[in-house]
Amino acid sequence: MILSNHYVPFLKWRQSEYQALFKLKKEIKDLITPYIIMPPIEYDFEEKRLKKTIQEHIEPMPKRLKDKWGARLALLDFHDSIEQGIMDNGENVIKYVYTKALAMGCKLIPVISFQKSTWYLTEIKSIISSQNCGIALRLFLEDLDKPTLNSEIDQILKMFDLNINEIDLIIDLKVPDKFEPYPLFSNLIFMKINKINNLKSYRSFIIAAHSLNLREIKQPGGLFTRHEWMLYPYFINKFKDKLPTFGDYTTDNIEFLPPMDMRKVNPSAKLIYTLPQHWYVLKAKAFRGNEIQMVSLCANVIGLPGYKGVPFSDGDKRIHDTANGNANFGNLGTWKQVAINHHMTKVVYQLSSYHASII
Repeated sequence: MILSNHYVPFLKWRQSEYQALFKLKKEIKDLITPYIIMPPIEYDFEEKRLKKTIQEHIEPMPKRLKDKWGARLALLDFHDSIEQGIMDNGENVIKYVYTKALAMGCKLIPVISFQKSTWYLTEIKSIISSQNCGIALRLFLEDLDKPTLNSEIDQILKMFDLNINEIDLIIDLKVPDKFEPYPLFSNLIFMKINKINNLKSYRSFIIAAHSLNLREIKQPGGLFTRHEWMLYPYFINKFKDKLPTFGDYTTDNIEFLPPMDMRKVNPSAKLIYTLPQHWYVLKAKAFRGNEIQMVSLCANVIGLPGYKGVPFSDGDKRIHDTANGNANFGNLGTWKQVAINHHMTKVVYQLSSYHASII
């Protein structure tokens, strides 16, 4: 069960993300239920084709889920470009992943939304009918404005033959146009959500959002407000009868970025460090060919008053080790992993302190 003091990070299931999750300490993992999104197949610009077949792309996924997250609970979703893929044995991708992962002992809750295809919903229905795992219903801001919202939810309940207490409700605000002023925005969202019938009866209730736009950040970076975290206490105050669980998109882009020909681009070196109310983003010169600059970026972070130290997380240790010459310069994926690992640890500690203070 996803409790109100848990944390739901939205994670693209690529190496940086699943390694960041895997390297969390046990006590942090105990308070996390990740929202995992199976990613699209990457494109090979040199060969002018997809890098893998659907079989090659999906086949390792169930074992990877087991290896990186074990028997802990996770929410599972699929990028729409792969959800209708067919494996070599004739099975749909969705059925293949669930059948294999569940047989290995993974605990997964399928995610649906109004935007999903009939194909997808039918496959999910066949899975939950034999698993008794319920579903997670993901609603977006535009869904909350539908006059037919409650009737559409009723149709979902009827299709899946479920009671409301078998559904985890996810309100995904994604990137709102404006978070501030927080009292006004939180009240607006409260009124929209409050139109949902029987809100208290859902198995769990999650509100997620994102406010870090990496594509708009120029050198040398700076401090950027964690608006979704600043908004959370207002939601706790509003939804007193059904406390919402906090969710975010960690330190990454909210969407899968379009494919890039890495022969023609050289992304900037970047290090993101989560502070109590801000992200500290350091953006430097092109990474490839100048990897040594990560030493100074890491040294900059460990000089912060808010740097938590080596014991705090695997990400913090890696920053310390690189700054002090005890680890290599890594690659772009390394520093994404570091940022996400520290961020998830930071959020869990913040939530633990916050919920302890309101009990």
